[in-house]
Amino acid sequence: MKHIDQIKTMIKLYEGFEIDGVKMELCISKEEVNSLLLNYDPDDFNSPDIVTCRAIARLVLDALKSVE
Repeated sequence: MKHIDQIKTMIKLYEGFEIDGVKMELCISKEEVNSLLLNYDPDDFNSPDIVTCRAIARLVLDALKSVE
């Protein structure tokens, strides 16, 4: 299971730059982390599969949309 726990807007200094952005805390169960990493090959441009990419992207985009 994946869930965004906290979302907040903030201004942060990072490596000498000021970032006016959004900070999200993502919680992923250990079982799902293991499942995602089992099928992930960092040397393969097409990894992970499109279904996994879409699920993660939608989670992040839905969280960002909730900040608006």
